[in-house]
Amino acid sequence: MTMGIFFGLAVILLVLGVPIAMTVGLASIIFIIGEGIQLSIVIQRLFSGIDVTALLAIPFFVLAGELMGKGGIANRLVRLASRGVGDKTGGLAMVAIITCMFFAAISGSGVATAAAIGGIMIPGMVIAKYDKSFAAAVISTAAPIGVIIPPSISFVQYGVLTGSSIADLYKAGIPAGFIIGASLMITAYIISKKRGYKIEKDENQNEPRKSDTYSKRDLIEVLWALGTPIIIVGGVFGGIFTPTESAVVAVVYALLVGIFIFKELKVNEIMIVFKNSAITSSRIMFIIANATLFSWVMTYQRIPQMIMENMLSMTDNTFLLLLIINIVLLIAGTFMETGSIILIATPLLLPIINFIGMDLTHFGILLTVNTAIGLTTPPFGVCLFTTANVAGLSVQAISKEVVYFIMAMIVGLMIITYFPQTVMFMV
Repeated sequence: MTMGIFFGLAVILLVLGVPIAMTVGLASIIFIIGEGIQLSIVIQRLFSGIDVTALLAIPFFVLAGELMGKGGIANRLVRLASRGVGDKTGGLAMVAIITCMFFAAISGSGVATAAAIGGIMIPGMVIAKYDKSFAAAVISTAAPIGVIIPPSISFVQYGVLTGSSIADLYKAGIPAGFIIGASLMITAYIISKKRGYKIEKDENQNEPRKSDTYSKRDLIEVLWALGTPIIIVGGVFGGIFTPTESAVVAVVYALLVGIFIFKELKVNEIMIVFKNSAITSSRIMFIIANATLFSWVMTYQRIPQMIMENMLSMTDNTFLLLLIINIVLLIAGTFMETGSIILIATPLLLPIINFIGMDLTHFGILLTVNTAIGLTTPPFGVCLFTTANVAGLSVQAISKEVVYFIMAMIVGLMIITYFPQTVMFMV
């Protein structure tokens, strides 16, 4: 079977609406059968793809994010962000972005961030006379920061694939997340200034603002909410525990705070949270397993070497090669899932990255930011779909507003790509 038929089959399956994980898996299996390769290789590669200790962090971070959402952490983070900028021009849009950044340091998931923060912020922004599609666009583009700011499932996957230090990826991910967040806030301010989105101080709004009283109890609750990212990131950086261990610590902390401190997480809800987390984690693992098989097929056919040769035949200029890589990844992000892109693109592009002498940690950040943009890029951005569902709007309605923010994220991506010290100074 030729690779043309292989990729053609994959495209046909995608057009028919087959999920990406099943698409890459089925196409790979059919290719292996067509080539006469022993079918035992399928089981071996599927199992080896998820038989990695570091991947234990994924189900625990997913569970921690679910527990934080149910336990009232998101509400406290909104109050904290609102205190600073809630009554400024575009204030609530900035609150939404800042809150997504806070929640990103808890859940490590863009989808979880979109669901948790979108359900809180979009109704509040509508009450404050923000256009609903604009509010949804803000959430759908800020939520993907969840895969950039540590803890990040994407960093774990990339670190396992390349042998890179996950702790170094965490360190570089913090400034990268702030660069993308800042680009979104500047865009939100410019649009809000043009449209007159602003809460007047004398209006009676439900969202807390800088002029509201902030009790000692509120302050204590916010400190409890911020405890999670401090424990997770600080523990990893300080060498107290590994990224996988930090995920377990996050789960225990989330349970204790949700049940005993905020008292919003009911005991009878815990099993539901565990069930939802298990389903989400199994989906991620299924994608990883099938993507690993897909990557093996491409390696078997020397696709990475062919891509490198073709790209180098076009140019050996580092600036242009990085531009081409970004364009390819951005296009892939429009129709592929984050984990799949990382697991498929990494072995494909690694020879080029080694050729140009790019630091693997820097490339990991570049790759992750590209996938973050893909989470909100039409037509298949999962954060876009999640936010549309939360807001009760069509994807088309949000997409018109999302374009401005995607352009801002791409500007941030270019800064990260061509000025590596903006993210690597902590490594």
